[in-house]
Amino acid sequence: MILLIITRIVDKNSSNAGFIYNWVKKIGETVDKLIVICQEQGDISGLPENVKIYSLGKKTGAGKLKQLIRFKLLLLRLVPKADGVFSHMMPIYSIIAGPFCKIYHKKLIQWYTHKSTDWKLKLANLFVFEFATASKLSFRLKTRKKINILGHGIDTELFKPLNYKLPTTNYKLFSIGRISPSKDYESIIKAVYELHQQGLNNINLTIIGDVSLQPQRVYFDNLKQMVKKMQFEKSVEFLGAMPNSRIPQYLQESDLFINLSDTGSLDKAVLEAMACECLVLTSNEAFQEILPAELLTQKDNPKILAQNIKALINLSPEKKQQLEKQLRQEVVNNHNLDNLAKKIVKLYES
Repeated sequence: MILLIITRIVDKNSSNAGFIYNWVKKIGETVDKLIVICQEQGDISGLPENVKIYSLGKKTGAGKLKQLIRFKLLLLRLVPKADGVFSHMMPIYSIIAGPFCKIYHKKLIQWYTHKSTDWKLKLANLFVFEFATASKLSFRLKTRKKINILGHGIDTELFKPLNYKLPTTNYKLFSIGRISPSKDYESIIKAVYELHQQGLNNINLTIIGDVSLQPQRVYFDNLKQMVKKMQFEKSVEFLGAMPNSRIPQYLQESDLFINLSDTGSLDKAVLEAMACECLVLTSNEAFQEILPAELLTQKDNPKILAQNIKALINLSPEKKQQLEKQLRQEVVNNHNLDNLAKKIVKLYES
């Protein structure tokens, strides 16, 4: 099988999208030939020889018009050679590629995992053959097209627990994601501060992530200023952006991963933490399907969050271990990369 994937970036060192490299590598191992069109190309070393990457040149300064022209020329040349086309996340790719897939009678499948249903997704619906998503709540467009629920694609060989974890007196909290108001980092910081006020001074918080837009920069500056006013710099650490491949070591050493994102879909970062047997605490409604109540919390409510964190700190060793094993098993069974790659390829065999 020859499969064509359209995605934003292929770069093993990307902080936000390094997982796509893993997808490309694994799917490449599953098909005869994999063609990838991406807007940006970074470090692609280590990909199988049957994987061919075509970049639209965004990283080297190509403007939107130049990228669009190059995209259409590549589609004209590559779609006829492919057995199917897989559009990753951004519906605009399906809107542009759709007419080419119609002309050459190629199955176009759109992968989408977000609660929003904007006009681009609705327009893409006219062109795609089917949709693919990670969970029921990850796709909310009302459509007559088939919606394939495949789970996420977590590399469980990369994201795995340590064989032995060194004992420590510190309780390590961890969060990762773009520094944005939607992540509600201020509530996490305030919750940790509240716990320190209660005498739990051994709790530390590490946040990995960077900003991409100016409003986010203002938000980030406000967070750092808040930490400074609290005189809390020794307990809250901002590490900036980091390649996806370096994240496992932080998850493996952490006691609790906190996620207050409101995407409404299964957040990949939470699943990566679960795969490392790190306890998670999230306000994301999509996780109500797979997590026990003690691992769910509220957004914009530092006091409730502090109570939830304290309850997890006080878990018995037996209960903590049981939850950790349960979390990893959920990912291994339903969200591992090997299975996802096979499921995606199988969509084009029917």
